[in-house]
Amino acid sequence: MLTFQKQILSDLVEEDALLILARGLGLFDILCMFLKLHSTDKHLVLVLNTTQAQDAAILERQAALGIPPTQRMQIIDADTPADMRAYLYRQSGVFSITSRILGVDLLLERVPVALVSGIVVYNAHRIRPDSMDELILRAYRKNNEEGFIKAMSDQPEAFTTGFAPLQNTLKTLHLRKVHLWPRYQVLINDNLSQAKADVIELRQPMTEKMEKIQQSLVECMEATLAEIRRHQSSMVDVEEFTIENSFTRTFDAVVRRQLDPIWHRISPATKQLVGDLKVLRQLLGYLTDYDAVSFFTFLETVIASNASKDGRQTRQSPWLFMDAADVAISSARRRVYAKPSDPEYQYAHRTSIKEGTSMVRLVLEEQPKWHLLQEILREIEEDMEKATQDGAPVLIMVKEKRTFAQLKNALTQPSKDNGLSPVLERLALQFFSLRKNISMIQQDQQQQLQQQRQQQQEQQQSRYGSTTSQRETFARSGPPQSKRRRVRGGSVAAAASSSRPHLSETLQQDVEDTINLLDNAEKLSEVVDETEMGENDILPEFQELPYSSMVTIKCYEDDLDDYLLEELEPVFIIMYDPDPAFVRRVEVYRAAHPNMDIRVYFMLYENSVEEQNYLSLIRKEKEAFEKLIREKSVMAIPMPQKDEQTTQEHFARIISSRIAGGQYKDKGPPTVVVDMREFRSSLPPILYSKGVKIVPCTLQVGDYIITPEMCVERKSISDLISSFASGRLQCENMCAHYKTPILLIEFDETKSFSLQSLSDMKDTIVLTDISSKLVLLTLTFPRVKIIWSASPHETAAVITELKKTEDEPDAEKAMLVGVENTDEVDSIYNMTPQELLRSLPGVTSRNYKLLMNAVTNLEELFSLSEQRLQTLIGTESARKLYRFIHHKAG
Repeated sequence: MLTFQKQILSDLVEEDALLILARGLGLFDILCMFLKLHSTDKHLVLVLNTTQAQDAAILERQAALGIPPTQRMQIIDADTPADMRAYLYRQSGVFSITSRILGVDLLLERVPVALVSGIVVYNAHRIRPDSMDELILRAYRKNNEEGFIKAMSDQPEAFTTGFAPLQNTLKTLHLRKVHLWPRYQVLINDNLSQAKADVIELRQPMTEKMEKIQQSLVECMEATLAEIRRHQSSMVDVEEFTIENSFTRTFDAVVRRQLDPIWHRISPATKQLVGDLKVLRQLLGYLTDYDAVSFFTFLETVIASNASKDGRQTRQSPWLFMDAADVAISSARRRVYAKPSDPEYQYAHRTSIKEGTSMVRLVLEEQPKWHLLQEILREIEEDMEKATQDGAPVLIMVKEKRTFAQLKNALTQPSKDNGLSPVLERLALQFFSLRKNISMIQQDQQQQLQQQRQQQQEQQQSRYGSTTSQRETFARSGPPQSKRRRVRGGSVAAAASSSRPHLSETLQQDVEDTINLLDNAEKLSEVVDETEMGENDILPEFQELPYSSMVTIKCYEDDLDDYLLEELEPVFIIMYDPDPAFVRRVEVYRAAHPNMDIRVYFMLYENSVEEQNYLSLIRKEKEAFEKLIREKSVMAIPMPQKDEQTTQEHFARIISSRIAGGQYKDKGPPTVVVDMREFRSSLPPILYSKGVKIVPCTLQVGDYIITPEMCVERKSISDLISSFASGRLQCENMCAHYKTPILLIEFDETKSFSLQSLSDMKDTIVLTDISSKLVLLTLTFPRVKIIWSASPHETAAVITELKKTEDEPDAEKAMLVGVENTDEVDSIYNMTPQELLRSLPGVTSRNYKLLMNAVTNLEELFSLSEQRLQTLIGTESARKLYRFIHHKAG
């Protein structure tokens, strides 16, 4: 570890704090070393908020540090039974655990809180108020004031949005101090500047056509932004709606955060513009990331998504009608092929392909970085020959997996004699084959439509005569395509257009499908080129390739990149795609190996959006640290939090004038029985913060049992719509088992408090509308009470108000409600696979126990034969289950 990393680690050990470190400076190594300090003794340390990839990387890092297997971090997930979790907690150690599981275990008192040495919160920028993480930290600090809480993050920008974001985050984490370590910190700057720098920055100019496409797309984005600012300047703050901010991926979230509260008041045209911004930003990224054929395919996907279908007019993106869009589309096409009318046709390759009625010639413009990369590799090879060395490990870093695959093929397959790249030629052939198939399908569909229309006309003529049929045909033909027609909201066309997914939502899936189609040609050609070997043919010997003779291509993987550099120990590092975090990792790697002569090639398109994004990321990180330093100097230090329930409220609760004239009787804290599945929402943490005792258990009826006679089923708007479609509402069961069944409809506090937007309202009453279904629900179940809640905080206030004068529920009785067999209430089985098992066809409440006793997991169940299933659950049930498992869809 470097000096500044040791200093950060010592500061973190001394006191509880939130550590915010600049990206790429070794936060993952600091976490691993901190966990190593607590792996030797009998410590119980809980690690929160890590991903599966990070857990695997921590285990690999601990193995590299020489930590014995018995002292390494253990992973607790949904596959770990409750009894095993309780046993592991008491054995001590370091555990990585999900927030939902740990929160439930804390509420059920399975965790010995007094024995917990501390909690480590990684990726602290993801912590949000009223989350399960806050419930865990609140419950931990309430029962253990001596243990530590350490939080770490390398995303300073996440702590700069909103009102007093740093102070609120510290309050959520139950911390009072924050340690800020930017790149320009004195100790970090001294450590990283000691190593000699050998960085070669290569600014590759884009081709003329790429510059035209970029300029045209930027012009379209400026026009789209101007339209949004013009329409919404009176409703939202449009200062952040700038062309520079629109290049980054976070801009989509910024726009939606501004417009979500008034989304129901926004016109469909503005919603179209917001989606177009995302499409244009994606196209700008694809221009530098992908080859010419793939980029043109994506553009055609956008055009096809805006085309009218089945003769119906659709709302098209306004930017497609701009002159700049025509320039971008034509330039993208001329990068792939040239028509006889194009000036490039004479200089294009002689390879011709039939496109429609004319012949076109392939151009297949390669990415400029491909040639630059080949020159870099030749330069490295020449330097190695001059230095009389056998070789040196070379590491090439890219941003996406598709770039990784194309670079591998481009480096191993040189261009043909005609100058065409084999990679691009295969993609082009697959592209034209795909277009031909699509055109044939469209022609078949048009012929079928014409035949149907002719049949309808013939039927009309046979019924009413030629004159009447001609009048009706003329009247039903509708206005010409060039004329516009107003469509009312209640018409069938409007309903079809409103249900049509937006272009920005469908583009990503279309792009992925296109990539898979284009990649199929590469996979098929690779299979053909493979050498056929006999069944008994084996290689004569195996030799391990040394790293010094290997050129490794890898994708950026954040925390895993540090381990990659230490494992490969590359001498030459080529950054094909710029990434500020990896630049810092290379600086740390170079400072940790001062005796190695490390050369770094930094590739960047000159005057491109790629360069703008790279500089913007660096600038935003610097501004974020400046804001954090300023807020740290003036913020109020969060004090230890107490429950919201005051002494007066508690005293008023325990005194009842109906019992012996108001004598003292402690009824304990208010209690709510909560279903296990509800811990995905923010309502249980909010109730816990209000002093309500939460009892988690698996409920068959309802989501919240607030009194012995009062049951609540909570539904968000999206859940309510899906429940009406699938029939998952439990109103009938609640009415059968509880005196006061309640359906609580909860809205998102960041969005409008409305069931439907004005554009979705129909002129006539339709049974499929959500409002009509609610009316039918109240008529069918008149005992069901419906409560509308504007936010989870309002829901918590409603529940606490309903409980004030009522008795407390019994969790054991609530678990037995709706259960056909009392033996079903059991905690030794894992609940998630059990719920999946009970949802399969043929599995009922009477036979699922037989299956659970016969197999150990779902994989073993799916491998059983139909005869074996018949012996377990009977012929009919086995037939349904076996057919569901093995029947192929379609």
